[in-house]
Amino acid sequence: MTISSISNLSVQGTLTSVLQAEQSSLTTLTTQLSTQQQYTDLTDYTPSQARNLISLQSTATQRQAYLSVIGTVSTNLSVYDTTLTDLESVAAQAQTIVNNNQSFNADSASNVSIESGNYLQSVTADLNQEINGRYIYSGTRYTTAPVQDLATLSTSSLTPTIQTDGSTLPTYDSESSLVGAVSGQTINITGTPIAGQEMTITINNSAYNYTVQAGDTATDVAANFAAEISGGGVPTTNSGGVLTVDPSGTINSTNVTTTDAASYTTDQASIDTGFTVNYGLSSNNPAFQQLIAGLRYLQAAGQSTDSATYTSNMQQASSLITSAISSLQAVHTAVANNINVMTSETASQNAAITSLTNQVADIQQVDVTQVSTEITALQTILQASYLVTGDIEKLSIVSYL
Repeated sequence: MTISSISNLSVQGTLTSVLQAEQSSLTTLTTQLSTQQQYTDLTDYTPSQARNLISLQSTATQRQAYLSVIGTVSTNLSVYDTTLTDLESVAAQAQTIVNNNQSFNADSASNVSIESGNYLQSVTADLNQEINGRYIYSGTRYTTAPVQDLATLSTSSLTPTIQTDGSTLPTYDSESSLVGAVSGQTINITGTPIAGQEMTITINNSAYNYTVQAGDTATDVAANFAAEISGGGVPTTNSGGVLTVDPSGTINSTNVTTTDAASYTTDQASIDTGFTVNYGLSSNNPAFQQLIAGLRYLQAAGQSTDSATYTSNMQQASSLITSAISSLQAVHTAVANNINVMTSETASQNAAITSLTNQVADIQQVDVTQVSTEITALQTILQASYLVTGDIEKLSIVSYL
C-alpha cells in the first residue's frame, strides 16, 4: 500500500466521523423541531434542569389532582344548593299552611293531611339524592339511602326532640325502621331490627329494655319483650310481632334508640396544600330534623279528629317549621360560601398550572426559527460533505499508475 492510499484512507475516516456527527446533529435538530423541546429524555438535560423539570411537573400534577377533587366537590355542592332551595320552598309553603289553618275544620284538616304528605314526599326525594351511586346526604354511609319514606311513617308517637350530638338517629333515618306502634292494649313491632339497637317499652311507668341481637326479626324482638314484661308481672303475649298487654298494664310509651356515627359524619376534602374544607351534609342535620318533625306534626294535625289535638299539633308544627326555616337558611349560606371557595380555588389552581407550564416550557422549549435555520445550514454542509466523501471514494492507486 502506498503512502497516498494510506493518506486517502485517513482522510476518508475523518470525513466519515464528521458525517456521522453532522447526521446526529441533524437528527437531534429534527426531533427538536417536531417536539419543540430540547430533549425528550431527562438524562439529556443538565442535572439542575432535570431536577427543576421533575419538581415543576410533580407540582403541576398535584394541582391537577386538586382540580379533580374540586370538580367532585362542586358537583355535590351544586346538588346541595338545588335541594336546599327546594327544602326552603317546602318549609315556606308549610308555614303558610299552618298560618292559614289555625282553627280545626274537618275539611281543611283533610287538605292539611294531603299537603303535608306531599311535602314529606318531596323531602324524602331531596334527602335521598344520589351522585354516581353515592347518597350525598348519608353522612359516610355512601351506599345507604338515608331516610325512609317520610310520608308513610306513623304519627302516633311524635316527639319534638332534635338530636344534635349524633348519639341517636332520628326515627325517620333508614336505620331506624324498627318501631313499636301502640293501639289500645297492643304494641305492633315492625321494621328491620339492626344489631345494637335498643328498644324500650314503658308499662305502668316501669321500663322494659331489649338490645337487638344479630339476626333478630321484629317477631324475635316482640317475643323477648313478651317474656320480659310477663316476668315483670304484667301478662303479655306475642303473635307475629304484635304484643297484647293485659289490661292491668298501662302502656306509657315505646322508644327505639339507634346509633351510627357514620350517619352524622360529613365529607371533607383537601383542595390545596394545607387547605381542607368540610362540605358534606347529613340527612340528620338538625335543620332537616326540625323540618321533618314540623311536617310530621302538620300531618298529625291533619289526621286529628278533635280541636284540642289539632291545635296542639299545629302549635308544634309552627314552632318546628319556623326554626327549620332559619336553620335551613344557615345551612344554605354555608353551602353558598363553599361554592364561592370552589370557584376561587379553581381559578387559583388553573393560574398556578399555567405558571408551572410556562416554567417547564422555559426549560424545554427551543427557538423553532433558530432550529429551522440550523437544520438548513447543516443540510447544506452535509450535502457538501457527501460530495467530498464521494470524490475521495473514487480515488485509488489506479489514478497514479
